[in-house]
Amino acid sequence: MFEPEEDSLVLEIVSGFFDISADEMMQIGDLTKKLLFAPGVGGDEAAVEQLKAALEDMSKEHALIAGLFISGLLRCNLAEQAMQCTQEVAEGGQGPD
Repeated sequence: MFEPEEDSLVLEIVSGFFDISADEMMQIGDLTKKLLFAPGVGGDEAAVEQLKAALEDMSKEHALIAGLFISGLLRCNLAEQAMQCTQEVAEGGQGPD
């Protein structure tokens, strides 16, 4: 997975390669976040189905950018979990099962 600085570079490269503006990239990111985390989303399975449906309507370029945003979200989540686990172990706990 990419580091934060690398994410920015990759997004810049993808933006230039596909001639997609920064505003358009932000719209794709906002749509992706909305599909996954909006209050009305009925759980994980519903979010995945909504995202799949949205990807079918996107161009390949936009789907690639959505994937980059999802990759960044996953990395942030995994980093947070790793820090939490490290703290628990340091405090004498066993960490999550």
